[in-house]
Amino acid sequence: MVIKQPLTRLVPAFWAIALTIVFADLILARVVPGAPEDRTFVYAVLFDFMLVVPALYWFLMVKKSGKKRSRVLLIPGIGAIVAWLALPAAARAAVWQAAAPMEAFIIAFEAAIIGYEIRLVYRAIRQFRTEKRKTADTAEALRTSIVHAAGTGKIASVMLHDISMVYFLIFSWRRKRPASQTAEAGFFTYHRGNQWIYPAVITKIVLFETVGLHLLVQMWSPVAAWIVTALDAWLIALLWADYRASALQPVKVEEDVLKLRYGLRIQADVPLASIASIAKRGEAAMDEKKSKDEIGPLYGSGNVRIELKAPIRVEGLLFLPREATIIDLTLDEPDAFVRTMNGRLHAEDGLPASPISNPSR
Repeated sequence: MVIKQPLTRLVPAFWAIALTIVFADLILARVVPGAPEDRTFVYAVLFDFMLVVPALYWFLMVKKSGKKRSRVLLIPGIGAIVAWLALPAAARAAVWQAAAPMEAFIIAFEAAIIGYEIRLVYRAIRQFRTEKRKTADTAEALRTSIVHAAGTGKIASVMLHDISMVYFLIFSWRRKRPASQTAEAGFFTYHRGNQWIYPAVITKIVLFETVGLHLLVQMWSPVAAWIVTALDAWLIALLWADYRASALQPVKVEEDVLKLRYGLRIQADVPLASIASIAKRGEAAMDEKKSKDEIGPLYGSGNVRIELKAPIRVEGLLFLPREATIIDLTLDEPDAFVRTMNGRLHAEDGLPASPISNPSR
């Protein structure tokens, strides 16, 4: 398990050491006679730019913060370009000749990383088969499998989001939510009423906007025009995948956990012990601006507010993780949800259930 540490001191340390190395190499290249033509000196500079600085980035930035290691792979190539631009003209011809052996080493290293990624895919597939035997919820089986194989980092979260998006957009249309998933059983929906209007209206707007924007951008660059069109198509696909996820995955109250599967917008497992209060929101409170530690629906206003005792990990758009202490939801049966949750919370504390209330905030 990677323990995240604050980067307040590590970021300045990395930049101080890296810039010291870079400036020392550049000064030596211009001060030492014959250095630019010396193949050994060029090797030493490239060693610093392509290996030492990436190693520092790995140990001081990536490893300490829990970031994905794939970011390090970009730095050696950038280092070779910077070395070519920064060194005197006499040394530039030797840069690419000296860089070739290092590039071969880096390619071999990247091949090992690709092999590792293939192993992760194999582990995810095996875990998915195991999870499918335990649950009929394919999306939840996918989540468990990806987390088991790739962890909970940002890249793994985005990968899980894209896989879930493809599943809900293409493979979920024949599925129906079981009739047994009712409020009495601890399942609370949020897709009834006019929830389908949002993706329908946005789809209509995006389609008209895409045609005009494509023709306009094509006058400048056909490639850029198709990139813009592809992004618009991705947005439409995301909207309808989110709608299907909303229909199939209600908010679920388990023994000691509130499972939030709020479309593709909010994903969290909230321990009941971490909840400070749950209340129905009033109409006036829905117009308030969101604070930094608050997460809620992308469109519309929440009618239920969950306040936590301390920040917890919540996945928002693209399943990117963040810390939140307030979660707003728009549920079909807010009164029943608040009543059920308050009953569960007070039962744990040994207190009688409190009535439904409307918070002022």
